[in-house]
Amino acid sequence: MTKVLSNKLKVSAYTQATLLSLLAGGAAILTSPLLGGISLTLNLEMVFMIALIVISSGLGSVMYFEGMKNLTSGTAQISFSTILIFNVILSLIFLNLHLSPLNIFGIVLLMVAVLSVTTGKVELNKSGVIKMVISAFLFSIFQLTTSKISTQVSAATYMVIAYLGTVAVIVIYKGKTIAKDLRKTIDKKSLLVTPLLAASLSLGNYIFSYYAYRTAPEPTKVAMLLTSQVVVAVLLSYVFLNEKQQLGKKIMAAVLVVISAILIKS
Repeated sequence: MTKVLSNKLKVSAYTQATLLSLLAGGAAILTSPLLGGISLTLNLEMVFMIALIVISSGLGSVMYFEGMKNLTSGTAQISFSTILIFNVILSLIFLNLHLSPLNIFGIVLLMVAVLSVTTGKVELNKSGVIKMVISAFLFSIFQLTTSKISTQVSAATYMVIAYLGTVAVIVIYKGKTIAKDLRKTIDKKSLLVTPLLAASLSLGNYIFSYYAYRTAPEPTKVAMLLTSQVVVAVLLSYVFLNEKQQLGKKIMAAVLVVISAILIKS
């Protein structure tokens, strides 16, 4: 749906990311009574985690949509799967993660998967791949911070912070560009329909991820296992977006991504 949003909504990446996060944040507020309500006790550690979440999510969302512009959905997701590597590196540095030889082999396997779709005569935009990798790094910070904050706040509080904080960061950074996009868009309905559908799916993703982080014995590995979404993304892109170029190569890369995630989990 982020690829559909990128294709259909002819505005800047800043506006695309803002609309998705704003609508998802609104939905989070409406559903908050079902998700633990909104409450927050601030201390120095909490302020630091909130800052990491909103900055990494805000800048990561912009880079994600910038990269998505010039990539097929399948290739974008496979490139974004480098988040697994960043999760491992940051977990080693800050969360005392220990890796076995099997885990290390999984990381190498993931690198092979990503390189297999970013080389050769494939309709790829190298700049797009780089932006997607930068986005993966930023969202790795977001995911690992989420794994820490999920035990301290409700699901509703977390999502309101994540979504509306993202909006605040982007608006502060590029508010004039967003205002210009909104004024120039003739079809105002397009500013709501597609972003709203993408936002609803994003909300579902955040809810399930939040509870996975909260209940998992090793929350950092939840972030790694989220990479398995690549397989679904590639197959759905084939069915709904007619992205048939290098399909076999992409499916193989997606399968390798899942295998690597399993090895890293072990």
